[in-house]
Amino acid sequence: MKSKALKSLAPKFVSWSKEDQQIIGVFISRNEVQGELGNKTYYQYLMETDEGRVKFSLGGIADGEFGGTLVAGQVYCITYRGKEKLKGGRQVNRFEAEELGSADDLNASDEPEDSEGDAEGKAAGGKGKGR
Repeated sequence: MKSKALKSLAPKFVSWSKEDQQIIGVFISRNEVQGELGNKTYYQYLMETDEGRVKFSLGGIADGEFGGTLVAGQVYCITYRGKEKLKGGRQVNRFEAEELGSADDLNASDEPEDSEGDAEGKAAGGKGKGR
Protein backbone atom coordinates (compact mmCIF):
# COMPACT_ATOMS: atom_id res chain seq x y z
CA MET A 1 0.00 0.00 0.00
CA LYS A 2 1.30 3.43 -0.93
CA SER A 3 1.97 5.83 1.93
CA LYS A 4 0.46 9.30 1.70
CA ALA A 5 3.83 10.69 2.81
CA LEU A 6 5.39 9.51 -0.46
CA LYS A 7 5.08 11.54 -3.63
CA SER A 8 5.47 10.37 -7.16
CA LEU A 9 8.53 11.64 -8.97
CA ALA A 10 7.08 10.60 -12.32
CA PRO A 11 5.45 13.70 -13.80
CA LYS A 12 1.93 13.70 -15.20
CA PHE A 13 1.77 14.96 -18.81
CA VAL A 14 -0.54 17.95 -19.27
CA SER A 15 -2.23 18.39 -22.61
CA TRP A 16 -3.50 21.88 -23.41
CA SER A 17 -7.14 21.44 -24.37
CA LYS A 18 -9.24 24.17 -22.75
CA GLU A 19 -8.79 27.91 -23.16
CA ASP A 20 -7.72 29.61 -19.89
CA GLN A 21 -6.32 26.30 -18.57
CA GLN A 22 -3.51 27.07 -16.13
CA ILE A 23 -0.50 25.49 -14.50
CA ILE A 24 0.87 27.22 -11.41
CA GLY A 25 4.03 25.85 -9.91
CA VAL A 26 7.76 25.94 -9.37
CA PHE A 27 9.74 25.63 -12.59
CA ILE A 28 12.25 22.78 -12.41
CA SER A 29 13.69 22.32 -15.89
CA ARG A 30 13.31 22.43 -19.66
CA ASN A 31 14.51 19.55 -21.83
CA GLU A 32 14.91 19.32 -25.58
CA VAL A 33 12.88 16.55 -27.22
CA GLN A 34 13.06 15.14 -30.77
CA GLY A 35 9.81 15.40 -32.71
CA GLU A 36 8.00 12.26 -33.87
CA LEU A 37 9.50 12.45 -37.35
CA GLY A 38 12.94 13.27 -35.99
CA ASN A 39 13.34 16.44 -38.03
CA LYS A 40 12.08 18.97 -35.50
CA THR A 41 12.97 19.54 -31.87
CA TYR A 42 10.84 21.15 -29.18
CA TYR A 43 10.99 21.53 -25.41
CA GLN A 44 9.22 19.81 -22.54
CA TYR A 45 8.92 21.74 -19.30
CA LEU A 46 8.84 20.24 -15.80
CA MET A 47 7.11 21.98 -12.87
CA GLU A 48 6.23 21.08 -9.29
CA THR A 49 2.60 22.01 -8.53
CA ASP A 50 0.30 21.51 -5.56
CA GLU A 51 -0.99 18.39 -7.37
CA GLY A 52 2.50 16.99 -7.97
CA ARG A 53 5.00 17.10 -10.82
CA VAL A 54 3.75 17.91 -14.29
CA LYS A 55 5.40 18.09 -17.68
CA PHE A 56 4.10 19.86 -20.75
CA SER A 57 5.05 21.30 -24.11
CA LEU A 58 4.26 24.81 -25.31
CA GLY A 59 5.18 24.69 -28.99
CA GLY A 60 7.82 26.48 -31.01
CA ILE A 61 6.32 29.96 -30.82
CA ALA A 62 6.07 30.01 -27.00
CA ASP A 63 9.44 28.26 -26.70
CA GLY A 64 10.94 31.20 -28.54
CA GLU A 65 8.87 33.94 -26.87
CA PHE A 66 9.46 33.05 -23.24
CA GLY A 67 10.47 29.41 -22.74
CA GLY A 68 14.16 30.21 -22.48
CA THR A 69 13.57 32.90 -19.85
CA LEU A 70 12.06 30.59 -17.21
CA VAL A 71 14.34 30.24 -14.18
CA ALA A 72 14.53 27.14 -11.98
CA GLY A 73 13.15 27.78 -8.50
CA GLN A 74 10.80 30.54 -9.62
CA VAL A 75 7.02 30.17 -9.43
CA TYR A 76 5.11 30.73 -12.67
CA CYS A 77 1.54 30.77 -13.86
CA ILE A 78 1.27 29.49 -17.44
CA THR A 79 -2.13 30.14 -19.05
CA TYR A 80 -3.30 28.61 -22.33
CA ARG A 81 -4.99 31.30 -24.45
CA GLY A 82 -6.22 29.04 -27.23
CA LYS A 83 -5.22 28.54 -30.84
CA GLU A 84 -4.34 31.28 -33.29
CA LYS A 85 -4.70 30.77 -37.03
CA LEU A 86 -1.75 31.73 -39.18
CA LYS A 87 -1.45 32.32 -42.89
CA GLY A 88 -1.48 29.13 -44.91
CA GLY A 89 -3.98 27.41 -42.61
CA ARG A 90 -1.53 26.62 -39.78
CA GLN A 91 -2.51 27.01 -36.15
CA VAL A 92 -0.35 27.71 -33.11
CA ASN A 93 -1.07 27.54 -29.41
CA ARG A 94 -0.92 30.88 -27.56
CA PHE A 95 0.19 31.18 -23.94
CA GLU A 96 0.68 33.81 -21.28
CA ALA A 97 3.36 33.39 -18.63
CA GLU A 98 3.56 35.30 -15.36
CA GLU A 99 6.36 35.10 -12.81
CA LEU A 100 4.88 35.03 -9.30
CA GLY A 101 8.15 35.08 -7.32
CA SER A 102 10.67 32.62 -5.98
CA ALA A 103 9.60 29.42 -4.26
CA ASP A 104 11.69 30.41 -1.21
CA ASP A 105 9.98 33.79 -0.90
CA LEU A 106 6.51 32.31 -1.25
CA ASN A 107 7.23 29.55 1.29
CA ALA A 108 8.60 32.09 3.78
CA SER A 109 5.44 34.20 3.50
CA ASP A 110 3.34 31.16 4.48
CA GLU A 111 5.07 30.95 7.87
CA PRO A 112 3.68 33.26 10.57
CA GLU A 113 6.16 35.84 11.81
CA ASP A 114 6.77 36.09 15.54
CA SER A 115 5.84 39.39 17.14
CA GLU A 116 8.42 41.08 19.36
CA GLY A 117 6.60 40.03 22.54
CA ASP A 118 6.30 36.49 21.28
CA ALA A 119 10.05 36.28 20.66
CA GLU A 120 10.78 37.68 24.14
CA GLY A 121 8.51 35.06 25.71
CA LYS A 122 10.39 32.29 23.92
CA ALA A 123 13.77 33.73 24.90
CA ALA A 124 12.70 33.70 28.56
CA GLY A 125 11.88 30.00 28.27
CA GLY A 126 8.16 30.45 27.81
CA LYS A 127 5.97 29.46 24.95
CA GLY A 128 5.38 33.03 23.82
CA LYS A 129 2.05 34.77 23.37
CA GLY A 130 -0.92 32.80 22.21
CA ARG A 131 0.80 29.43 22.09
